[in-house]
Amino acid sequence: MPGEIHTTADYVKDGGHGTRVAGAIIYPKTIPRSGSDKAICWIQNARILGADCKLPDQLFPPNLLGEIVEFYHNQTGTRIFNHSVTATVPCRTQYMSAWASTIDNLTWEKDILFIVAAGNLPLSGKISLTRLSVSDHLAANRQYPDYLLENSCRIANPAQSFQALTVGSISLASYNALPYSSISQKDKPSAFSCSGLGIWSTIKPEVVEYGGDLVKNESTPPDITYPKEVCPELVRSTLKGGPAVACDIVGTSFAAPKVSHIVACLAAELRDESCLLYRALVVQSARWPEWAISSNVDKLEVLRQIGYGIPDLDRALGNSPNRVTLITREERSIKARQAHIYQVQLPEQLRSPGEEVEILVEVTLSYKAQPRRTRRNRRKYLSTWLDWDCSGKGEDPERFLERILEKHDAPDDADKKDGIFKWTLGKQNNHGIVKDVSRSAGTIQKDWAYVKSFELTEAFCISVVGHEGWNNDPDATVPYSLAISFETTQANIPIYTSFVEAQVQVEIPTRVEI
Repeated sequence: MPGEIHTTADYVKDGGHGTRVAGAIIYPKTIPRSGSDKAICWIQNARILGADCKLPDQLFPPNLLGEIVEFYHNQTGTRIFNHSVTATVPCRTQYMSAWASTIDNLTWEKDILFIVAAGNLPLSGKISLTRLSVSDHLAANRQYPDYLLENSCRIANPAQSFQALTVGSISLASYNALPYSSISQKDKPSAFSCSGLGIWSTIKPEVVEYGGDLVKNESTPPDITYPKEVCPELVRSTLKGGPAVACDIVGTSFAAPKVSHIVACLAAELRDESCLLYRALVVQSARWPEWAISSNVDKLEVLRQIGYGIPDLDRALGNSPNRVTLITREERSIKARQAHIYQVQLPEQLRSPGEEVEILVEVTLSYKAQPRRTRRNRRKYLSTWLDWDCSGKGEDPERFLERILEKHDAPDDADKKDGIFKWTLGKQNNHGIVKDVSRSAGTIQKDWAYVKSFELTEAFCISVVGHEGWNNDPDATVPYSLAISFETTQANIPIYTSFVEAQVQVEIPTRVEI
């Protein structure tokens, strides 16, 4: 901090900000009151907020992040950076900001991952003409959750970063104690959590965690507050008095570190793997809550508010009897105009014609590329951009490869091939069940589908294809990680053992130039 020497104390009043964020990384759910608890990671503190919980004017965030990463990554090998600081206004949608672009560039240069808060709406009072408060929206008769889709509620800079993992907030409880009641309900987007889509129609936030909610009464305008019943339990700074643990504040700042906890657990378990795989596994583990799956809910609105849903530590870390996840080990690299084809062999037990088991199939591609900030669309912002595709029903690997080659320069509609899976999002914004959005917009690309076991074939293929961005060097490569999961929706039907016994051949060793 300017004017301060070697001090990392949390001077933010009423319990601090960084202290709560750090505590949520260690204790993402509940805080033990006695005994010992095994730490999952070392936390290193880079204090950047003043006592007013704001960035000092003398600090330019892009330069600041560069200095922090240079110190902690270069000297101590730190790879996971929780960034619970955002601007107070919505991000821009034409050009990437210097702040977000710096995150993208640092991620490109080093094997690191930023977990970034989506940003919060103020409770009351106007921050600017472009960011209205919750009170403003309610006073204007914009009801929850509709107002979350207003432009003034868009995610805050630098949450639009292409290569960061952006985290929004959902409510952990419903509250009703007249005359006050919660604005949101359990597992629904928090009344203050900023929404997507992000810049260039990317899916942001990618995931959500429990950051609390707000309550209001029926006065006009309503009084808005946050009693302990709707607040997450967090560690507090006792520098200026007060309890060490309390439920007394809300925000996406405290949702983000709960995702950082999952990433830290992955890093501890998979030490030699890249941060791209950690990001892929977090998103792969995410699931929409029950209310979002309802047939009368607009799925595009769900995607804008909570992304791919709530991540799960157990699903991210490993397999279970009714779920198996296949991953690419170590970082894979691909060039523009090149395709990698992976084949997944399905065990006979899983595709038995006598069974009618529903299976959830999930695919997540995570990659990074070198950014160029001055560009105004996603395909030219990245040095090379990737997408993935799936083979059609009964389509063998050779024919699938031919189709991938043929359609590389064909119109977008060329990939409307009859397939085994009816993907939720699709490669283009009119190909999936959810319209007006594409899984291919960002550097983390997830899609999922439900299929009956008798509809499965012996094998199917997934392609990862490189496309030229701003870099026309034919030898330039970008790294990626890929995850594919199968899960029976009935938990009592095991599939893991049959996958192991089938000795799944994950990859066809083919690197094909297009």
